[in-house]
This record gives sequence, structure tokens and C-alpha cells, in this order.
Amino acid sequence: MESERSIPASIDYTDVLPVAVPAIARRKRFYPQNGTTFNPVGTSEIRIEIGSTNSLLDAQHSYLEFEVSNVSGANLGFDIGGANILFEEVRLEQSGRVLARQQQHNRLHAGIISPTQVSTSGANTDAMVAGGKALFGNAGGNAGMLTPFAAGNGDIYGTALHNQNNQFPNGFTMRMTMAMPTGLFTQNKLIPLPLVAQNAPLTLVLRLGAAADLGVWSGVIAPNAIQVIRANYIAQLIEVGGDVIEQMKQMRDMSGGQLTISGQDIEHNQGVVPLASTGDQIVRVPMRKRSVKSLLFQINSEDFTNGAAGQSAANTYNLSYGGNMNMESFQLKVGSVVYPPTPVQCWGDCLRAATPARGLPVGERGECVMELAKALGSLGFTNPTGRLNTVMYGSNTLAAQVAGASPLSDGDNGDGVNSLAPQSNTQVCVTPFGLDLESFQHTAIESGIDTETMALETNLIMTVANVGAGLENKNVHTYIIYDQHYFFNRDGSVTMSN
Repeated sequence: MESERSIPASIDYTDVLPVAVPAIARRKRFYPQNGTTFNPVGTSEIRIEIGSTNSLLDAQHSYLEFEVSNVSGANLGFDIGGANILFEEVRLEQSGRVLARQQQHNRLHAGIISPTQVSTSGANTDAMVAGGKALFGNAGGNAGMLTPFAAGNGDIYGTALHNQNNQFPNGFTMRMTMAMPTGLFTQNKLIPLPLVAQNAPLTLVLRLGAAADLGVWSGVIAPNAIQVIRANYIAQLIEVGGDVIEQMKQMRDMSGGQLTISGQDIEHNQGVVPLASTGDQIVRVPMRKRSVKSLLFQINSEDFTNGAAGQSAANTYNLSYGGNMNMESFQLKVGSVVYPPTPVQCWGDCLRAATPARGLPVGERGECVMELAKALGSLGFTNPTGRLNTVMYGSNTLAAQVAGASPLSDGDNGDGVNSLAPQSNTQVCVTPFGLDLESFQHTAIESGIDTETMALETNLIMTVANVGAGLENKNVHTYIIYDQHYFFNRDGSVTMSN
């Protein structure tokens, strides 16, 4: 018997009107339940419960708002990454059960997401809502948000002064906003809050990171140098009738007692490559997921033993700053299989790669950049890698000008030059890397690499040139992007599977 043949929507004249239900869109503010004033060493977690008996949450059109006060006695210049850099960890919980956790959230956004996903024009929006850097920066305080760059500097680096420490003066308060980045809050379905137990609502938890990590300070600061006040989650709620809620419950019951929402989330791990290491360096990525889509990683140093005089965590962009560790190539090994089969070529010995007189290509960064764009799903975009450019990506032009060092940086140049993050208006050194682990099974629900079923050992293999990994231990921060399924159960609980 011939199967029923469907026709394109463009000539399906039986489909007259879109399906709709009576609904009212409204905004509601949800406030923390555990206090009103937060700082990194006191009440460092902001806990906001979100619940409703008759409304669905449109998470993609909801956002967090708060005010940050500088009470340090010094001035501050924010690292790139917007409001996200304040939070070291972001979680979603229900009754203490963790449904999603993003650790090193601030470093992910400063060193990877913001420089690759926010264009120069997008950075202007970032400046308005989160005090981020944009095409301004010569003046301090609020005037710094309005004053354009001097002629010519915008062509070199269009996202403001690197290590400028007078953007956020002592005693000032700044209002910031940010979208919630956890997996359930980034997919396109409305979240059915009426199906969640009213005595166990969904809870957003944001843990503040160290004040020194926020950027560059003009002086010595105490750990409680900042305060967060008036925090609230501005939710876009879609209020529906009781009949719609009952229909959702029937749909849940027909699906075995669970209503499923699928999305993606991110997990962080960290390894260390000892100073002066050469050859193959193995960093474990202990992930147990059924569908890993991409791997992102950043290499940096946070002990500052090779920094110039006076440099420390308090006056350096230690979240975004990173290098390549004189790495020649990298690939991911899952069980006995390596991805990709041919390692991704990096620029290796920074000094060698930057010396055309030796007959070698200059810069060799193209393959790393393209693989990064693939991992982010942006390779086909007009601007696949956001704000990254030849000065910003794995570079240190100021060190080359003042010390004759390589224009390509491994994080401390690997040649002993103190160029960790000097004051400059021409650079921000960020060097994110990425691997696309998506298979071609586009019809499958989960089509990434499965490391859970067989409990496969997973390692990031990085080959370092003979000159060594540099004069400091290098921290390798890895982030995996994986499929996550959330189940809204008949008893009002929310569970997940990845």
C-alpha cells in the first residue's frame, strides 16, 4: 500500500491558520531568598527560586539584573566577558538536587565565548548592559563608556584599552544584565513551571568568583572588594488557561509520566602541563556523557612567577589571557580512537613561527581558528570567530616591540621575556582552541561522541615543541558541550539525563 504523501507547506492550503492558545505575556521579577547583599567572601551565592502555578517561562527572553558596587578603595578595569565574569559557577537546582552546573563560568566567557561569539558591533551592546569593553576607553568612570578611541587605534584593536584600570572607579555602582546560560534556559521551548512542584521550585544559583579575577585593579584590594545588590531575575512569563495546563499534564501522562525538554550544557575540567615540558602532553578530560558535541579549551598561567614586576592576579587579565604553550598539534583520544585522525596543526615554537627569514610560514594559526569555528558551529558565518584577529589571537605585539620577543605568545613567550599582560591599548591576548566532535548522524537524537556507555577514557593530547611549554606551569581548562535531556515528572520533580 502506498504511503501517504505529504506536500510542502507552501502549497498546503488546508493549513489556514497557525495553532494558538489564549495566553497573556507578562514580566515578573524573582528575587533572592538568601539575602540582599552579596560579596565573594561573605554570602557568595545568589539563590533565586522561580515558580508559577499558571505560567510558562520563556527563558530565552528572560535575564538576570543586578548592581555591582566597587567598595575596594581602588579603581577597576573589567576583563572582557561582560557580567558573566563575576560568577565562577552557575547552577540550576531543585530541592538541592543539581540539574546543571557550569564551573569556571567566568573564564569560559572571558577567554572563549565573548571573544569568539561577540562581534565588534555586538561588543557595543555588551558595554551598555554589562560594562564590557567597546569602541571607547580613553577616559575613566562613566565617561569611558562614551569616549571614542583616538584615530587609528580602532583598526588595531576595536574593543578598548587592555588593562585600563579606571573604567570602574572606587565608590561607583554599575547596573548589569545577563542571560542565564544553563542548558534548560538556552533551548527554545517554554519551561512548564506549573508541572514543577510548587514547594520545590527551580532555583538559579550563582556563585561569585574572586574579586581579583574581575580585571585590573589600580591598587591592593581586599577579597570583599565588590558587592552585588538588588539582584533579580526578570522572567518573561506566558500565562495560559487551566485547560492548557491540563492538556500538558495529559501529554505528560501519555509519554510515560514524563514531559521531555532537550538542550545542551557545558562541563568544565582542568589539567596541568608542567613548566618546560616537551613532546606529547596528556591532559585527562574525565567526561561520562552519551553525546559530546564539541570540546573547547584554553591554556594559561595563573601563578605569575614569570610576570613583570608588580604583576599579580589583581592587576592582570588572568581570566581571558592565554597562549598556545609552544604547542605544535593537538587531538582528542577517546578510548582507542583519536579525533580528528590527523592532529590539528598549531604554530609550535612561537619564535620560530614568527621569523619569516627562517623560511617557515608566519603565524600558522589558520587551522586552529577554523577548527575552533567548527566547534562553535559558526564556520559558515560571515564572521566565524567574532572579535578574534591577528593581534588578539595568540599574540603579544607589545612584547615584540619593547623586548624583541616573538609576536606570538605561549602565555609567557617561552623565551623568558616578561610579557604576561603588559599595559597596552593595542592588544588583548586570548587563545581559545576547539574541536568539533559531532558525527554525521543528523537524524539521531544524540549524535555526538558517546563516552558513557563503554566508560571510555578520554585524553587531550598536545604535542609541545622542543623549546618547551614555557617558564611556568600551564593550566589547561577544558569545556565539553553535550546533549542534556530534562524530564518533568508526574510527581513534580525535574530530573535529567546526559
